[in-house]
Amino acid sequence: MNPGRGTFEDVLDRLGQERADAALPGSGFWARIRGLNASFVGPTSKPDTQQDSERVHAAYYDHAGAVVAPPPPPPVPAVDVSMFKRLGPEDIASDINLLASDTRTDLQNKRRAFARTNHPDRAPEEWRDAATIRMKVANRLVDDALRKISLQRS
Repeated sequence: MNPGRGTFEDVLDRLGQERADAALPGSGFWARIRGLNASFVGPTSKPDTQQDSERVHAAYYDHAGAVVAPPPPPPVPAVDVSMFKRLGPEDIASDINLLASDTRTDLQNKRRAFARTNHPDRAPEEWRDAATIRMKVANRLVDDALRKISLQRS
């Protein structure tokens, strides 16, 4: 701090000096960060040959370390659409495997298991209407079975 000057004037002088330093190329705050001015890109000109191009890409991936291109997504498994042709209540009841001895927990688990494979959101576009019908019938059958359990207890 200079005698006869306040702290505010000293701060203004320091900020002015930093601004002047920052205006100089290769100086200032950003220049003090190591590697900020480095580039990961290879030569700016277009590679002359395929071999040059491969060399540039290999150099990039060598520099990147563990970062590599992501693996391709797994193939989507084919959906068995034969179940969507079974729309009768008897067929759906056998698909759910409803038993007279099922408890509430069994019925809830069977409903979830049926929905995992038959829900319209998981069905192919052309089979969504059939999947909706199957889910409606299955929910009705499970609800009826749950109602019977409730009536037996009362």
